Amino acid sequence: MRLSRFSLLALGAATASAFTDTSPFFLASTSEILSTSSQLKTAPSLLKDLSLKLSSCPSDYYVIASQPGVHSTDFLTRKSAPRLGAKMTGKDKAIRSTQTVNEVFGVLEAKEIRSIIEKECGAQTTVIDGASGSYPSDLGAEPRVLFIDFPVLPLGKERAQQLSANDGLLSDILERIPSSKKYTVLYVTSPRELEESDSAIYQSEADPYQDPVHMDLKRNYAAHGRRAEPASNKSLFQEYQYLTPGLFMGLMASFIFLAILYVGLSALASLQVPYAAFEKDTAASVQKKQQ
Repeated sequence: MRLSRFSLLALGAATASAFTDTSPFFLASTSEILSTSSQLKTAPSLLKDLSLKLSSCPSDYYVIASQPGVHSTDFLTRKSAPRLGAKMTGKDKAIRSTQTVNEVFGVLEAKEIRSIIEKECGAQTTVIDGASGSYPSDLGAEPRVLFIDFPVLPLGKERAQQLSANDGLLSDILERIPSSKKYTVLYVTSPRELEESDSAIYQSEADPYQDPVHMDLKRNYAAHGRRAEPASNKSLFQEYQYLTPGLFMGLMASFIFLAILYVGLSALASLQVPYAAFEKDTAASVQKKQQ
């Protein structure tokens, strides 16, 4: 079964039970780059791996797409990013190397990747505002870094539409690159903030018959929802229990052990042995000689 039959993130395993504080990473290149896909990887280890691969400057153009506020579940369907999915699943015959990390633990900074390429390859950077959707017709001479800064995805129904629109902008920029030039696409994402995920799951509704389990979770995650308790006038000994039954039993056992040890040492010290016990009895041997 070919990879094109799978969704963008269903390359090796299902991600329905993915971590909430992770985000995916995608790499597609027309150059030969030795890379392997994985399910889970930390951001520092992935950055180190990319630094080794990009230090050889395998391409002429490096397109870095920074997409904050997403999760791996946003790419489960083919409609999420169909053009990027075509490059990752082998439909684009020009792509010769791909790498997918479904779950990147931590925040992989796209600017750090840009700095590595600028330093190692001497590339110039062209920053493209993903919110406006406009970019220069002349991409510049190679080596060149095209840094696309996408805004955070909104919540609700507009989320999938915005992700698809960003995918279209990325595809348009890649089509501007001359076919004779090699390029590498690095799709860098960052996980959603907890406040966003909470508001998406627990929406405010004026329903007094909410599920009690959901109400408890909502109350636990609510910020600044605790009331200040009045100061107590009790003393520390009234507020806390210092002599617990376990501590009391330990003290009693220690006292008994010390008493037994004292009696034993006293008995050993009271032993008295006369010095004559260590002298040899010579009277018996002299009497035998006289007989």
